[in-house]
Amino acid sequence: MIDRKTALICGAFIALMFAAAFWRITSPEEWPAQMAWARTLPPSVVLFMFPAFSALLTGKLYRKSFRVGAAHPRFEPWQRWGKRFAISICAGLPLAQGVFIARSLGLYVPPAIDGTLGVLIMIVTLLAINQIPKLPWFERRFSPGSELGPVYGPRFIRIMSKTLVVYMIAMFAAAFAFQFAAPATLAQRWGLPTILGATALFLLLFLLWSIVWQIRLGRKWRLERAAHG
Repeated sequence: MIDRKTALICGAFIALMFAAAFWRITSPEEWPAQMAWARTLPPSVVLFMFPAFSALLTGKLYRKSFRVGAAHPRFEPWQRWGKRFAISICAGLPLAQGVFIARSLGLYVPPAIDGTLGVLIMIVTLLAINQIPKLPWFERRFSPGSELGPVYGPRFIRIMSKTLVVYMIAMFAAAFAFQFAAPATLAQRWGLPTILGATALFLLLFLLWSIVWQIRLGRKWRLERAAHG
């Protein structure tokens, strides 16, 4: 959950990333041959991935503010969490996009820079996910499965957080393997497409997974309330 000011700050970063992506795609320079992934995955997909992800994250967090309502007594800790997380991600991704653009122009960028940026973004994300179960639980409006209650609501959050942490660790391990264990040609050509494809598939499965758990735990809560009158 984020407020309007945070959404506008993130929107400025998103607009900057979209402008940079449009500029690079429409510029006449050819992509260097050493960027082997460009032969497997269109460069536009990579460059527009950064602002698209930021826009989805910002939009989701801002939309949750309307669904919950800023007047809710437990909203403030979530708002502080959302502000730190959204700004950190939306400020870090333009730097990562800038590395791709610089290399596409033939400029030398030390490999340690994008590796460091990737690790920092993953650490920020892991810390944010790990903090979610510590935030106060309150019922969301229009949630699948109806109310979850004071017991099953926090349990649902813990399950989802653990799932995200496991995925982040798996992606970190995959990126490490492509970077240091896989052959250079294989890593350059298939590393990025593999991670992007796995992320898209995970997000779809995670959405279905969360809905299933909401319905299941919501049903348990309704049965318990009915049993106790």
